Amino acid sequence: MFNYARLEPQQIRILTLLPGILESEIAIKLFPATLDTSEPPIYEALSYAWGSPLLTCHLFIDSEHDHQILPITENLYTALRHLRHPEQPRDIWADAVCINQSDVGERNKQVAKMADIYEAATKVLVWLGPESDGSTMAIENLVKLASKIKVDWTHYKITAARVEDAGSEWLDLERHAPFDDETWLSIVQLLNRPWFTRLWIWQEVFLAVKGAEVLCGFMSMTWEDFRKAILCLWRRRKPDRIQSLHGMLSRAWQISNLNDQPSLRTILRRTKDAQCSDQRDRIYGVLNLVKEQERLGIQPDYGKSVFEVFRDLMTLSIFEYGDLSLLTCCEFQNGQDSMPSWIPNWSTPRKSKEIWGARACWNSLPQAKYNDGEAFLTVTGYHADVITKTKEILTATSSTLAAPEQVPRLRETYGALKGLTTWLRNEIPDGFDRKFEAICRTLCCNEFSDRYEPINTNHLDFQKTLKWLLLLADPETEPSDEYLKESAMFLDAFYVNSVSRSFIVTEEGRVGLAPNSSHQGDCIAVLLACQSPMVLRLQKNADFQVLGECYVQGLMTGEAFFGPLPGNWQRVARHDESTLSNWDAFIDRERGVWQVQDPRLGPLPEGWVEEEHSMQNIYARFRNVKEGWASIYDPRMMLGDLRARGVTLQEYTLV
Repeated sequence: MFNYARLEPQQIRILTLLPGILESEIAIKLFPATLDTSEPPIYEALSYAWGSPLLTCHLFIDSEHDHQILPITENLYTALRHLRHPEQPRDIWADAVCINQSDVGERNKQVAKMADIYEAATKVLVWLGPESDGSTMAIENLVKLASKIKVDWTHYKITAARVEDAGSEWLDLERHAPFDDETWLSIVQLLNRPWFTRLWIWQEVFLAVKGAEVLCGFMSMTWEDFRKAILCLWRRRKPDRIQSLHGMLSRAWQISNLNDQPSLRTILRRTKDAQCSDQRDRIYGVLNLVKEQERLGIQPDYGKSVFEVFRDLMTLSIFEYGDLSLLTCCEFQNGQDSMPSWIPNWSTPRKSKEIWGARACWNSLPQAKYNDGEAFLTVTGYHADVITKTKEILTATSSTLAAPEQVPRLRETYGALKGLTTWLRNEIPDGFDRKFEAICRTLCCNEFSDRYEPINTNHLDFQKTLKWLLLLADPETEPSDEYLKESAMFLDAFYVNSVSRSFIVTEEGRVGLAPNSSHQGDCIAVLLACQSPMVLRLQKNADFQVLGECYVQGLMTGEAFFGPLPGNWQRVARHDESTLSNWDAFIDRERGVWQVQDPRLGPLPEGWVEEEHSMQNIYARFRNVKEGWASIYDPRMMLGDLRARGVTLQEYTLV
């Protein structure tokens, strides 16, 4: 067995893959290298799926004194065989070999250097596996598609690569790509390879600043071409007859679309189904995908338990970053979870979709207390409502959406919608018509085009959706297949927002979507610094159990603190061209005016002023004149000011 030489703190290991033919045994050399030097090493970094630890091969390591053997997985062995040059050595970094996996101290230090290792590589090699299942056909056709288009990645705009390709079938997003069934199947098989399921590969390709290459057998394509082809296929219509295509493309697009550096909460949800052998890597494996301040100073420490890693992330987010919104990642699993309910168990994939764009707490700071070693967290918030009625929307059968064909799938979803609207007519007979618009917004978690400025036509049109829902909810009407196809965008949105959720009616007459575990008597709380309203369950000892986030129409934009927006004012996600991002703003479209600040807030407290700064058309910043410090947190959201407004706040002890 191989004995690793000790590394100095600034060093990494690189393997030299000695030349040989495909069938011969693999021999390597290992040497230490320092990245932070005037002459950094030249190497390629490997991104691959480890594979089963039970299937191992022997790697021969040529050292100065003798030849030693290191067992590696069959997947890595196959990759090295394909990557080996017949006559020239090749320098590669591969984690399973270049890190002493049995040395926890070294592992901690080397994992902390992963960003530097992949950024410094001359190229990242994305190894998908040996040629099989039509992989050559898949790559040839993806390369062909990529050659026909060019992409403006700032706006994700697809245009023809050449004048002669303009108007061709390759550019028509309303039609399927011109592939036959054999080609489509080969693409599905390629995207279904284990590499796409692995957690660590997300950051490995994101950090490939000098470029990456996708390899399968002896076929290859650039990562840039792969991204272009996947974007085009993801954006355009897809043949319903090819099972799993939509899911495979969606996952591949998520992996290849990380330029926006999403929030830690978002990336934890995007990667929830990705696989890793060590659950601590749920956190450590995504830190380099988010901005520096959101990493919260966390360093990989494999001496900590999974519980300690998850707990530390929560407490650091609250007390160092001033944000309670990771609480929305909690999802009660009917007593199957050994962790406190306020610590998300990222080891268990969340079933329900993230509620996008909620600002229930508006711009508030957390008021929280936690004593190290205790299992409870005390937070402050507003008791907004109580659940009085619940209706599970999707049955165990319908929640799988087993039918791959469009019409059977849509009819299955329509059946769930019809069951819900029938229940609503019976449970709120005097309010169904009166609350029809609120119900419509709730079913889609208000993800409509009018939430954007300018209006985003990639999202549902609210007025059109109202008409669809009106007919689909009519107990006397059975929609045709054509009508189901016409309303497919609404039905699909209804489905994805309903998975693992129940429709709720509250004591105050509100409607919403809440976790399936919710039942009559559970309370809805708006907690300071937590973006979504939370469903909490009172325990016998007056503590509360966290069930999960919820969508409640009329509580999503600070109404718990300030009441509804006046007149025609509406909160929108306003696109700013200078940052290429969407920012909160308020708009009155009838008058054609907009502003950054909430029109409900009124004057600032004494001693505070709004500070001028270079991005004041995007967000507000406030200065305490007396003490001389500035903050992006609105002083009108501080505890004393909220209470002065008559907002009754209380403490919740979460267990």
